[in-house]
Amino acid sequence: MTTLPTWAVYAVSFGTPVAAFLGVIVAQWITRVGARELETRSRREETMRNLRWAAELAVREDERTAVLGAKQLMALLRSDLLDDREKVFVEAAVDAVYEDPKSDLGGEDDVVASLDEEDA
Repeated sequence: MTTLPTWAVYAVSFGTPVAAFLGVIVAQWITRVGARELETRSRREETMRNLRWAAELAVREDERTAVLGAKQLMALLRSDLLDDREKVFVEAAVDAVYEDPKSDLGGEDDVVASLDEEDA
């Protein structure tokens, strides 16, 4: 019968569970990173769907539908769903709906106030 040195027994006894634990930690970290990227992608896709929907409504002939679209565009612009990179798309949609949004609606701060007044 062969005997192992004491340090080898301790290395195998404690090293195996520690290595398994570290493997689980690394796998969990990789899974969380992937889930975060997936969530970001699906949030961006949903936001872009909402942007298309609101932009389509904003250019309709029916005034009530167009107002709804403009309000949705402004809500998207104010929401936390968008990053600064994505707000450019909403601003472009607002610019397309109104030739000069600041003068048509009364200025940047007045845009939000006028849309909020219409809600009341």
